[in-house]
Amino acid sequence: MTDPDFSAAIKELTGSKPSELYIPSIGPGITYLLNLEDRRVVYCSQRENEFPNSFYRIVESSQSWEELVAPEDKSSYLEAVSLNGFLNEARYQVLSNKRGAKLAVVDYRALIRNSKGKAVGIAGRLIDDSFRSIAFDALARRSWKEIAARMTRRYLHDFNNTIAGIYSLSELYAEPGSNPKSTTEAMAHIRDCSLRAQDVTKRIRHLTMLEAGEPIYCNLIELLKEQKEYMEALLPKGAEIAFDLEGSELPIKLDPNLFRQAILHLTANAADSCGEEISLRLVAKKSERKGTPWAEIEFSDNGPGFPEQEIDKVKVPFFTTKGSENNPGLGLSIVDQFTHSLGGHLEVSNSEQGAKIHMVLPLLNLETPAKTEKADKAPAEPSKKTEAVTNGTPPKILVYSWEDLSRHPHLLAMQKAGWETKLHLEPGPLLLDLLSLGDSIDGVLVFRSALDEKAEPLLAELGNARNCDKIALVNLEDSPDSISVSAKRNCGLIASGSSKPAALVNKVGSYFTETR
Repeated sequence: MTDPDFSAAIKELTGSKPSELYIPSIGPGITYLLNLEDRRVVYCSQRENEFPNSFYRIVESSQSWEELVAPEDKSSYLEAVSLNGFLNEARYQVLSNKRGAKLAVVDYRALIRNSKGKAVGIAGRLIDDSFRSIAFDALARRSWKEIAARMTRRYLHDFNNTIAGIYSLSELYAEPGSNPKSTTEAMAHIRDCSLRAQDVTKRIRHLTMLEAGEPIYCNLIELLKEQKEYMEALLPKGAEIAFDLEGSELPIKLDPNLFRQAILHLTANAADSCGEEISLRLVAKKSERKGTPWAEIEFSDNGPGFPEQEIDKVKVPFFTTKGSENNPGLGLSIVDQFTHSLGGHLEVSNSEQGAKIHMVLPLLNLETPAKTEKADKAPAEPSKKTEAVTNGTPPKILVYSWEDLSRHPHLLAMQKAGWETKLHLEPGPLLLDLLSLGDSIDGVLVFRSALDEKAEPLLAELGNARNCDKIALVNLEDSPDSISVSAKRNCGLIASGSSKPAALVNKVGSYFTETR
């Protein structure tokens, strides 16, 4: 039994009556009919409460079905509907309104052929799969909590030893009359231990970040290097980790927190499979396909590998080869979903040494425009950016801080005044953002604290950057003597962190918005 309108659409497309093989319009979800010649939707059933009304409106206004598919799913969708590799079932996301909201769906479809046997259309049934996605996300969070708990125990042990060392030294040299030289050495050691304790605290804080953050521009090489200490916290003492990273920069846009979780899920799987004598190798290189740059990350171990008869199932949620209640079989499916969300893909195989995971991720194709020399005299007409600045438009800046200052009074005052600020906790992503955004920003603001060892190198990089004309520094320490000569030279403005928020906003804002 079929809907009369559906039958009429089939007849118009094929020139004949509908076949019983065609998907009927009776049942859950909605039925659609696609013309393969132009990918246009020629029929879409509408039932109350099946999909948002905004989805039907966007279907009507779209020129092709591909316009409805979420950008990160387009390549896999097109592959699934190609006549050479046609799939009768696919999962992807569709846009549910014109603001970019997405809805997870499962699509069951069949090819429609005319009397000559030529494929002329696709009849499909679309079912809301958001409940499955929500359930999967909840289970993924639980899986990550288990991994984070294992790592946190290791970090807390290191933190306890570090604090115990600080306490012992302070007790030893707290007595009057201590040797000045020995006391100086002890204080230097205490300072090193304090830095280590802060670093451990920062890593524990990263492990508690379960929510997805905002995708930012990152250097994939540096991002991979940062994962080594996290990986070591999951592995037995003495485990070998070898990195083979090609080049010094692979620009990519992603959520660093989700990327870290993906790498650590792979590490946890390897730790469970390989036992005590574990050896991991991580290779990253750049490749190019049809003019598009890609990053290829190969993660391999020395374990038993995947059973050959089951290797096609290892990415399926809840499938596990370990046979344990403590291994729900979500690790690879989580990594596969993360890779897929970026428009990449994941491949699994066996090598002579063990299991091998191959992640392929799209890179950014950034080209740095050459900076033109400034003219000796002012141009006849001011640039659009200068007009916007002189007319009182709030600044648009990149912000760096070693610690998360998203709730700091100074940053909140800037945002309340209408400033566009983007906070970075690492220098690498900020530099890549600067490279990408170029002249669309007014400058960079650096919040500097005494224990931050990355601020000085960052200021040097910013001083040499071709597209960074204005750099402001907010010194969070009371003493201006802590600022180096080179930092003072690179910064056009240095302000005190003890300033009142309103005064700081006026001072820094005037610097960023003055006519260039």
